[in-house]
Amino acid sequence: MYRFKLGEIILNEGLIMLSSDEEIKKRVVSKFFKDKFLKVYNIKTTVVNGRVILEGTISALWQKARAETITKTVYGVKGIVNKLSVTLEKSATLKDLKSEQLTQERLIHIVDVHLSKLECYFGLLGTLITIVFIVMAALLTPNYNPLVNTVSSLGNGIAKTLFSIAFVTGGSLGIPFILFLEKSLVNINDFIRRSATIIAISGSASIALVGILPDPDYLEIFRMFHAFVAFNAFIGTVICICLYSYLMLKSGEYKKYHVIIGFTTALELLILLFTLTPLIEWILTINISAWTILTSIKLIRS
Repeated sequence: MYRFKLGEIILNEGLIMLSSDEEIKKRVVSKFFKDKFLKVYNIKTTVVNGRVILEGTISALWQKARAETITKTVYGVKGIVNKLSVTLEKSATLKDLKSEQLTQERLIHIVDVHLSKLECYFGLLGTLITIVFIVMAALLTPNYNPLVNTVSSLGNGIAKTLFSIAFVTGGSLGIPFILFLEKSLVNINDFIRRSATIIAISGSASIALVGILPDPDYLEIFRMFHAFVAFNAFIGTVICICLYSYLMLKSGEYKKYHVIIGFTTALELLILLFTLTPLIEWILTINISAWTILTSIKLIRS
């Protein structure tokens, strides 16, 4: 097969086709129809001078991104205006589940929609559990003062089990949340998006490892291990938050204060690295938690 462009004419195995708006529309609609997740929707497709306008209603934010990604693969597309709205009709879903004509593909689609929302709740739930258990650990630890005591020092106190649960849970539930966030920010800058996701997964794993309790027989080795994972957790989390905040800014779908909170974590991290002040560590931890909660709520409400 060979294919090249000559003016506005495409030669493909001896067939001459005009790359008109109508041809582009046919290709886009055909790709939607062949996609098992999008063919169930009536996506209105309009093409004007090579620019594709997508309109209609779908059930999940990732499907909106999927429709745009598929459209980008169509030859002749010069731009995309994605006006798809995301709403999940519960009554329609229940009707589908009760229908005798329910196909396996449709069932998989319904499950995927709800699982995508579940991933958003992972981020929210994991962060709330982390906050609640850390605060409880601080309150139960005698003479604990956030002005002079670090967050990590809670792992050596009488409430160290609460400290462990907080970080293991928060780090573990953060991974599926990050993977969903990545899918919601496609077609902006794929290199930054993928880099942020790799760093975020490493950071989340390190957060979970922070929750490992010390072994009295190997305290020196444990201190070195804890210092490494804590450093990687802060560095990795702040870098990925800043990268994602940049993508959020470019997407235009997030409030400015949301993006500002994300970028502020970088400044707080620099101050912490130079001063090693416990209070700054607490402020940074709170800001990271606030950014994650805001992001989770935004994705859930989408």
